[in-house]
Amino acid sequence: MKKFSVIFLLYSILLGFLVGITAGAYLILVNFLINLVWKTVPNVFNISTIYYPLIICGLGGILIGLLQRKNGNYPRMMVEVIGEYKQTGKIKYTNEIRKNFFHAIPVLTLGASVGPEAALSGILGGLVNWVGDRLRLTLERREELVNMGIGAILSTVFYAPFAGIGKAFDEPTRDFRIKGRKIFVYAVTILSGVVGFYLINHVLPHESSFGIHFRRSINWTWQGFALIPVAIVAGILFGMLFNNLGKWSQQLTRNNQKTVLWAILGGLIIGTAGIISPYLMFSGEVQLLGFSRDAVSQSALFLIFIAIGKAFVTNFCFSLGWRGGMIFPAIFSSAAAGFALSVLLPFTPAIIVSVTIASSLTYIMRQPGVVAGLLLLLLPIEVFPIIIVVCYLTNYLLKSLSKQ
Repeated sequence: MKKFSVIFLLYSILLGFLVGITAGAYLILVNFLINLVWKTVPNVFNISTIYYPLIICGLGGILIGLLQRKNGNYPRMMVEVIGEYKQTGKIKYTNEIRKNFFHAIPVLTLGASVGPEAALSGILGGLVNWVGDRLRLTLERREELVNMGIGAILSTVFYAPFAGIGKAFDEPTRDFRIKGRKIFVYAVTILSGVVGFYLINHVLPHESSFGIHFRRSINWTWQGFALIPVAIVAGILFGMLFNNLGKWSQQLTRNNQKTVLWAILGGLIIGTAGIISPYLMFSGEVQLLGFSRDAVSQSALFLIFIAIGKAFVTNFCFSLGWRGGMIFPAIFSSAAAGFALSVLLPFTPAIIVSVTIASSLTYIMRQPGVVAGLLLLLLPIEVFPIIIVVCYLTNYLLKSLSKQ
């Protein structure tokens, strides 16, 4: 390796470690605040009213609305961070890190159906550009650092070490030597990120149970394999619905001149959703495992309601100022749709659910390698070969249809 490449590799290792430490500390803080607001306070003050979510989220809407009015739309999304870099060659960081951090805290704490990856990508993007200015890195190297940092976030926040490497596979290039080098550097960066993430969690442990449970060992049936095309179509349709809900909600609020009122409305929607079902609140990270254990005993109608309701709350409240990451709620709502289909077609649920999630997320994210990496440890390892095929097949079908 050239001297510059060795130095860049060291930068990448330090970046990954920083991402892991930052992500772990941020999740621990958010988890502490959630427990404080939703468990400690009601227990200490003996609050037992079912309207507690409505009260907390409604009042929270005032705070979030005032922050939006003062600073604008924060936290910024991953695509916004990358998009800004591609357009301007830099990522703003003066005051931006602070805004991303403090805007996301009340949103995540007060029960919004969004994830923490948006805030972390904004914080990371600013840090990378700050470091790049001081180290005088080239624009190409800065973009590579940002992309690797995003990959490290995906790998640590979603407990999916291979998600970041999947991002390297998704990056377009015809030079296999360049792709091989990127995969290697991504892998080293992600490894250091995972080490940092688990180190901070060892020092300051918190509970996390992200996963999907199937009650028994997989009972393979020919019907389950035969229904894979049906599950792919169902997943694509649900992914289409998820994305369209986002577009429709943005159209309804595109002339938004009443930031505080919109945010209060978003809070009331979240609070009402929480009264109906706690599954409609929060990102779904902690709830997914328990939900999947009970899903097979629920009616298809209930599961469809949770799937569509979660997608609705996530997208509409995002447009009303309760901004955050979409990946966690997209996984949860896609899983609910998959379980609904498995109740209607009870043949090898592991296949039906996994294929539905994989095709839905591929439609939503359009990154088959990242989706496959996210699902590797989330779903039974036995179905992973099917997941890989489904992710890339779905992506191929979507590209083919878009050309017609």
